[in-house]
Amino acid sequence: VLRRRTSRLILVLERPWDDYNVQAVLRTAESFGVQYVWTVKHPDGPGRMSKSVTKGSHRWLSQREFEDTSSCIAALRSEGYAIWSSDLCTEATELRSPADLQPFPDKVALILGREADGVSAEMLQASDRRLFLPMQGFTESFNLSVATAMFLQRCFDAEPGLVGAMSEQERIAIRRDWFHRLAGQVEGRVEEYATWVEHPPE
Repeated sequence: VLRRRTSRLILVLERPWDDYNVQAVLRTAESFGVQYVWTVKHPDGPGRMSKSVTKGSHRWLSQREFEDTSSCIAALRSEGYAIWSSDLCTEATELRSPADLQPFPDKVALILGREADGVSAEMLQASDRRLFLPMQGFTESFNLSVATAMFLQRCFDAEPGLVGAMSEQERIAIRRDWFHRLAGQVEGRVEEYATWVEHPPE
């Protein structure tokens, strides 16, 4: 699983409101192999994780929280991520085929906004691209977790090289965390697992 993780694409949730939506998004991100999920906190939530929704997937993700949008943007820029935001404006690119996402940057952060009003004006102003999913019905938007899955699928279709795109240094750090928690479930295995961090068995 770790060999197929990616850090070229990270997911950013800006001020999400609904706790269950967030948990469903985490499950979706983990399923796609997106290791890093950043969240700009909503003043009133979300709360605790629910195993019934995440199926424990949140435990295998590297999550980072920001108090405000400005600090998140600054972190994205400092780490070299292009910023792609979901938006329904007329200037946004409609995603109908993998070609709509070309050229694909070396590192990209996909931003999904609050359920009620989407990505903030501040984040949109900082965005390198604005994207939207085609819709044919009366409903004005997809559910947050559904939209996340559709955006991610389009990204991986457009850039298959995202799969497994992670430095070995990052893998070792994640493996150290994963092995420590896995070893804790089996008595007497902590030291044994520690020896495998840099040279894991097949």
